[in-house]
Amino acid sequence: MVTAALVFEGVSFAFAGASDKALDDVGLSLVPGQVTGLLGPDGAGKTTLMRLAAGLLRPQAGRIRVLDMDALADPLAVQSTIGYMPQRFGLYEDLTVQENLDLYADLQGVAEAERPARFGELMHMTGLAPFTGRLAGRLSGGMKQKLGLACALVRSPPLLLLDEPTVGVDPVSRRELWEIVYGQVQAQGMTVLLSTAYLDEAERCDQVILLHRGRLLGQGSPASFSTRLTGRTFELRVAGGEPPRRYQARVARQPGILDALVQREQLRILTREPGALDPARLLPGVPGVEIRPVPPRFEDAFVALLRGGEETAAPATATQVQVPGDRADEVIRVRGLQRRFGDFVAVDDVSFSVRRGAFFGLLGATGAGKPTPFRLL
Repeated sequence: MVTAALVFEGVSFAFAGASDKALDDVGLSLVPGQVTGLLGPDGAGKTTLMRLAAGLLRPQAGRIRVLDMDALADPLAVQSTIGYMPQRFGLYEDLTVQENLDLYADLQGVAEAERPARFGELMHMTGLAPFTGRLAGRLSGGMKQKLGLACALVRSPPLLLLDEPTVGVDPVSRRELWEIVYGQVQAQGMTVLLSTAYLDEAERCDQVILLHRGRLLGQGSPASFSTRLTGRTFELRVAGGEPPRRYQARVARQPGILDALVQREQLRILTREPGALDPARLLPGVPGVEIRPVPPRFEDAFVALLRGGEETAAPATATQVQVPGDRADEVIRVRGLQRRFGDFVAVDDVSFSVRRGAFFGLLGATGAGKPTPFRLL
């Protein structure tokens, strides 16, 4: 019986020539059969931790045990047992979807007789069944993510390491990837360690590990982090429909304020210590200021841990941009655009225009054809 799927004890790692450690005296433990989120800003050490757990790097100090195996003594045994999806998919883009699956099945020693059923299950889960003959390099970003996950799951592993599997994909694909992950946890009893850049995804995890500058800030359920901030989170509104961004910098500079974030028609405020806020002190001379306490969220806990010992930088004030020329001018005009790649229609009868000085958003799910108009333009 495995008591912990992954254990780090005092693990430190530094890249050759680096002045700072990528990981510094990290200790953690993963509960079997749960999804644990690995969270931290860029450069926190998330990918390094993943590679150490997969036996791809060797620490300068500490011990690592994976499914009761010593990762330092026998990294090949670890690699042949776990599933690992790196940040850049780990795909061979000049091979088709099916050829990538076949290659990973060969590498993972999946018996020929077991492959058709497993491949069919994976293609159904990921929605890639119609694309098995397409080159991986011609898949959209979200489809590549799904294929990378399918390759990591060709042989259902007891421990699955996913390094930012949802970065850069649309919300629909993110939701589908999470459904696949939790489906495997429930059906197979799989343990998952998943690094993510999205705080809303971290809230969906059973456990969360927070890293910052190579050091462990904490581990626990998302709720265990947010409850520590009771009495420190507020919403501020100004009567008369005044835009909150106008006051954001002033509030952020006040003593005791850790964060001031614009959210729709109000400011969300995080304080260093619990206690009521005085509107007259925060915004002297401004009439109609209303402040009410609100429940803390995991995002507040994340900000508090990262900024707890630092001075808060006041947000930049809004600037007025002078755009030369007439804002009514259409600087881009597209009418009836169509582009085929063989029999595949990437865009079909697409029309839009962009006026001078505007921010124009092109929105669509993965595979909708967003990159094609840009390349044509």
